[in-house]
Amino acid sequence: MKKPFYKKWWVWLIAIIAVIAIAGSSGEDEESTPKVKSDAAETSAAEKTTKKEETKAEPVKEEFAVGEQVQLGDNVLTVTKVEKSAGGDFDQPKDGHEFVIVTVEINNAGDENISYNPFDFKMSNSQGQIVDQAFTTVDTNTALQSGELAPGGKVSGTIAFEQPAGDTGLQLQYNPSFWSDKTIKVNLQ
Repeated sequence: MKKPFYKKWWVWLIAIIAVIAIAGSSGEDEESTPKVKSDAAETSAAEKTTKKEETKAEPVKEEFAVGEQVQLGDNVLTVTKVEKSAGGDFDQPKDGHEFVIVTVEINNAGDENISYNPFDFKMSNSQGQIVDQAFTTVDTNTALQSGELAPGGKVSGTIAFEQPAGDTGLQLQYNPSFWSDKTIKVNLQ
C-alpha cells in the first residue's frame, strides 16, 4: 500500500524550508523600517550642515594667474613662464600670428599614479577661439611629453600654441581628466 503524501520525508523538508523562509523575510521588514527613518534623519541633519557651510563658504575662484599653484583632484598645476616667439628659420607661424610657449609644472599631490599629457591643454584667445597645441619645433628640447607621475612626483615642460600676435586675452585651459568637465583656467597676461 502507498504512503499518504504527508508521511513522506521530502514533504516535511519542503514545509520546514517554507516556514523558515517566511519567518526570515518577515523579520527583515520590521528592521528595515527604522533604518529608512534613521537614514532620513541623517540626511536631514546633513542638509542642515551643508546649508550652514554654504552660507559661510567663499566664492570659488575660477581663473588663476601665472605663478599660482592650482589643485584639481590630485593634479597641482603651476604655469611658471610665458614666452612669445616669431619662430625659427624653418618653422614660422602664419602671418599676423606668433607662437606662445607656456612652461608648466605638474605635481602629483595624491597617493596613486596620475597621467599627464600635453593634449590635456588648450588655449583660448580674445576672439573666443580655443585651440590645441601647435605642431612646431620651437620648443623641441623642452616640450612636455606624456607619461605618469608617482605620488609626490613632478614634471615640467613647455607647450607651444599659435595665436594672433599681441593678443592680450590669452588663457591656458587644463583638463587632466577625460571623464570630468572641470578645467583649470590660467590667464596669461
